[in-house]
This record gives sequence, C-alpha cells and structure tokens, in this order.
Amino acid sequence: MSAVHPKGIYVHVPFCRHACRYCDFHFSTLLKQIPEVVAAMRREAELRIPHETPARTLYWGGGTPSVLPDAEFRALNAVLRQRIVLEPDAECTLEVNPEDVTPDRVALWRSEGFNRLSIGVQSFRDDRLDWMGRPHRGKDAVDAVRRAQDAGFEDLSIDLIYGLPGSGLGEWQDQVGRAFELETPHLSAYALTVEPRTALAHDVAKGRTEAPRDERAAEDFMWFRAEMHRQAWDAYEVSNYAKPGWRAVHNSSYWQGDPYVGLGPGAHSFDGHRQRRANVRNNSVYQRALAVASGEDWFELEDLNDQEWFHEQVLTQLRRAEGLPRAVAQRRDLDRAWAKWVRQGLMVADDQGWRLNGEGWLWADAIASDAFGLEP
Repeated sequence: MSAVHPKGIYVHVPFCRHACRYCDFHFSTLLKQIPEVVAAMRREAELRIPHETPARTLYWGGGTPSVLPDAEFRALNAVLRQRIVLEPDAECTLEVNPEDVTPDRVALWRSEGFNRLSIGVQSFRDDRLDWMGRPHRGKDAVDAVRRAQDAGFEDLSIDLIYGLPGSGLGEWQDQVGRAFELETPHLSAYALTVEPRTALAHDVAKGRTEAPRDERAAEDFMWFRAEMHRQAWDAYEVSNYAKPGWRAVHNSSYWQGDPYVGLGPGAHSFDGHRQRRANVRNNSVYQRALAVASGEDWFELEDLNDQEWFHEQVLTQLRRAEGLPRAVAQRRDLDRAWAKWVRQGLMVADDQGWRLNGEGWLWADAIASDAFGLEP
C-alpha cells in the first residue's frame, strides 16, 4: 500500500483471556505470545507510519487491548505517539473488558493519553454472561463504568448484545434501562449472529443450543430505535447510538470511506481511494515476518475496481443515518432499483441521496443487494 495520510490509526491487539463463543474476530488466548507480537507491532508501526504523521483518531481494538501488561502497553503506545501527531481534540479510544478496569489500570490509560473507553459489557445478567463465555459479572460492568467516570473519563461507550435465544423484549428493555442508569453518552447494540467457525456455530449445528431467531432480534431492534428517538439520542448508524455531540469519530470515519492505517495481526487498512490492505490473521506468521526478513507473506493488497468500490460504499453508507449520497451512484439508476422500497416507506429518496426508514433498517442487506447488479 502506498503512503497515505490517514484520518485514523487502528491498533489490533490480538489477545483475549477467554474465547467468547460468538466471536469471529482474530484473537488468541496464548498470552505468552504477547511480548513477541507487541514487538512485531512496534516494528510494523516504525515501517508504515512516517514520523509526524497527522491523525484525527487513535483506536485500540481487538481482541482485548486491556489484557496487555503495563510494560507492553506503554512500549507500544510510546512508538505510536513518537510517530503520529494527533489533532488537539483527537479521539483516542481503548476497548476494555470490565474485569480489567481497576483503579491502577484506569490511571495508566489516562496517563497514556486515552480519552475514550469502549467497555465490552454485552449483558448485565450473570446467566447470560456465563452462556456467552464472558468472565465478568454484571456488577463488574457497573463498577467498571463508575470507576472510569470517577477517574475522569466522560467519553464512554457500552456494548450490548440483543436477540439472545430464549430472551423476550422485557429482558432487552431491562438491559437498556440499566445502561441508561450509568449515564454513558454512547451505546453500541449488536444482534447476536451465528458466525462460521465459532463455538456458537458448532453448538447450534450439534443442537446443543438454540439458534437466535430473526423475529426476536427484529423486535428488540425496532423497540430500541424507537426508545433512542424518545430519549433524543442520535441513532447515527445501525448499531451505534449517542447523545447529541458524542458520536464515535473513529468508527464514523470508516463508514465515510476515510483513509486509515491498521496495525497488528488481522488489521485492515484503506488508502481512501481504491486500495485495501489486510494483515495475516496468524500471530506466529506475523511475528516471524516482522522479527526477521523471513520473506513470509504477512499481508495482502487488494485494488478495488469500480464495481467493488461501489458495492462497499452502498454497504457501509446505507448503515448511516445520513444514508448514501447521490454522488456515489454516479450514472447508476438507483432510483429505479430502489423504487419499491421507497413506495413501501422503507427508504427515503431526495436530492441528497437515499436513506433507510422505519423497518427498512431490518432490510438493509436486501436493499443493498438490489443495487449490486447495476452497471456504471
């Protein structure tokens, strides 16, 4: 990938203490690999990020960045801060698990320049957390948020999962109510999905657990959007909701097609035009390739053609409240392709572009697919 001026830097920390049964992100529970992999990530940062690279956001995700020991955390952050120049009001986010939010760790994160935490709560119910394979308790989640707030973190986000097997709308309403009590300015809500090659997929295939039902998730989703509207929150993306002025800047940049650099095993990058880069989803290969000039392939480049670029824009920008701008359509007749959705009130078309409406959010994939066959 040629040199780019990224809007954001993404750091993928590929380690977790436990494997959640639904997760298909790249991670490893072999924590003894941390020193070698972090050293390789520092090397990648030195190779790919020129000194004094300007950036608007820094985001550490994973995996679970909060599992890094203090020394490794500081060493990796030091390399990044030496090479990037963050804007004065830059958003610096760290994904953390509730059990890692101790007074000492919160103080460390603050001292290292982070001003936003995304806390992987998922549920406040202990029985649901056990089913998911999460190691924390509901009380731990509450304590984590309060501890972060006491330490001065105002910009906090909570992740929650809905549409769980055997659940009802009342359970989801209770979970959202408990989140509101914590007064964080941002919520991310995700429907439980069965991803291939996960423990959940294996258990569903073997009949050991019930598969999540689309109807159950749809009921939770539509109630949640209505409740966010009632609470005057900004439903700015299909899974993300914020109090006015508290949108996640880094993730919004992804959906807008801004350039970013991704570091670490499994991380992706985009030059803002047509080229994507994907690092290998294998910690050992990644570490060996960067430790020595091994010649091993540790990343792939993909040049998007016009049609592939268009498909990505449709998929990502339709997820936003602002929808898909008309400029993206170029010469494609999207008004014709989406006429039936507009007639049904599931989509709005105007001079600015096309936006999902009402239950149209539940049909986002089907609506997008109707545009894919259009030639420029």
